[in-house]
Amino acid sequence: MKAVIVILLSVLISAPALAQAPLDGTYKSTDLGGTMLPGRYSESWFPGPLAVNNTLNEESWDGATLGTQWHWYCPWIVGKLLLVSTVDGFGNGQKIWKVTYTGGYCWLDGGGPWGGGDASYLADINTWVAIVTETYAAFVEVGTVRNHNASATFQNYPQECMSLSVTNAEKLGDTSGGGGLPANFPAFWDWVPCAPAATPGEWGDIDGITFNILGCETVSVTETSWGAVKAMYRD
Repeated sequence: MKAVIVILLSVLISAPALAQAPLDGTYKSTDLGGTMLPGRYSESWFPGPLAVNNTLNEESWDGATLGTQWHWYCPWIVGKLLLVSTVDGFGNGQKIWKVTYTGGYCWLDGGGPWGGGDASYLADINTWVAIVTETYAAFVEVGTVRNHNASATFQNYPQECMSLSVTNAEKLGDTSGGGGLPANFPAFWDWVPCAPAATPGEWGDIDGITFNILGCETVSVTETSWGAVKAMYRD
């Protein structure tokens, strides 16, 4: 009987340690003076730029390996709105779009600066909005920069406690010229079934990252008093 009670107490005492939320903090990419890695992105095209169902895939980049610290993947476009166009009759100027995404996930390595004890963290993305600025010369796109803002809820932690801001995701190339995705960039993904896919698309670098975590909660554990434990084994 004593052995059973000791085992039960051990389980009750150790249970809260099974869930350790990511640490509160504001984490910035190294270009902003922080310790968070910058990254690289790809966006698949269905069938062209900023089309509905285009799917993002973004991974940290340490100069040699993708995805060692963070990975944001599978948000897909559900709508876009042209906010401003300064393109003139000669085809020179800019177009600025608001692009809305849905779905997707955020994975964090538990060994990152936010590590609170879990080996890794997975979050469901709740909102993802990008502002995309396209620059044109003679009606030809010569540069595209996007910033985005997102929020997410970590699985096993009930509060929405993560927000993300990226001020510089710079497009470096796309498949419109007939070439493929270069090495060392995230793969093109399909929104269904959230997996790599052989599609056209674009790719680029990501920096200017500000990542906020505040108020995540651990999985609730039902507390059982010592008296209740003893009562379970009364004759």
